[in-house]
Amino acid sequence: MKKKIIPLFLTALFIFMILNPNVILEGAKTGILLWFEAVLPSLLPYMIISNLIIIAGLSKDMAFIMKPLTKLLGIKSDAAYCILAGVFFGYPSCAAAAVSMYREKQLDRDTACFVSCAFNNISPAFIAGYVCAGALNDSSKIVPVLILFYIILLLSTILIRIILFRRLPKNTVSSAFVRHTKESLLDSAVMSALTNIARLAGYIVIFSIIAAVISLIPWRFTGVLCSVCEVTTGINIMCRSFADTKLLMLMIIPMLSFGGISGIFQTFGVDTERIIDRKKYIYSKIIAMTVSFACTYLAVYVFGII
Repeated sequence: MKKKIIPLFLTALFIFMILNPNVILEGAKTGILLWFEAVLPSLLPYMIISNLIIIAGLSKDMAFIMKPLTKLLGIKSDAAYCILAGVFFGYPSCAAAAVSMYREKQLDRDTACFVSCAFNNISPAFIAGYVCAGALNDSSKIVPVLILFYIILLLSTILIRIILFRRLPKNTVSSAFVRHTKESLLDSAVMSALTNIARLAGYIVIFSIIAAVISLIPWRFTGVLCSVCEVTTGINIMCRSFADTKLLMLMIIPMLSFGGISGIFQTFGVDTERIIDRKKYIYSKIIAMTVSFACTYLAVYVFGII
């Protein structure tokens, strides 16, 4: 059955692309601009420096601030750097760091999978800049939205740990360490970063095109469907479709926690070592979205914080 459905789907898609070139072109332009103007300058330098830190064996010293959280979660302190990357730098930094640390034998597979599932999230810069100051045009919401987002992150992480990752190794990881020559260290860091950033470009363009096609649906909640596919486009459409700020918060913040299907594929794209359990990662995002919806509803409609 699949052998028949897939060719039919691809044929229909190809015909649609020929008949609607403007939609495809607009989606592709949006994706390329998003990658070039936002993702490339913000992530590529971080990825290079992050790879250098990991390859040089400095990750433990750089992430001491997150080590209390590793104790709370009962995981190895070596994972603190991945948590730091996820909390501050956004998709797919945490997963990329976890993959690099696993490759360098600084982290075991199960712990790398857990931190990728729990802490691979939208960056605070995106929430503050694009969502609050940009789409919502209200900078006063930056602090309360970020506080709410990180409360949601902590609660969902605890649930993910309990539900999906009950057993994780607690002893320190083996001291085995991949040694690099000084000449190859920078080259390895740069090439790994360039490979990952190129993958992201492809996924962002593909899902921006899909979101552009979805946006043609004549429905008030089309923005929500677009957000499930690609968050940036979806938030923009939702803010144009609704004037009720409370309702917007209830729709946007859970979508930020989910990250969109594009974010999922971006994460899988940097997972060159196949350390992330695909099913667990998707379940983790659904858990995070559910927790986010409940917490946002309480914050907006019950306590009136936002």
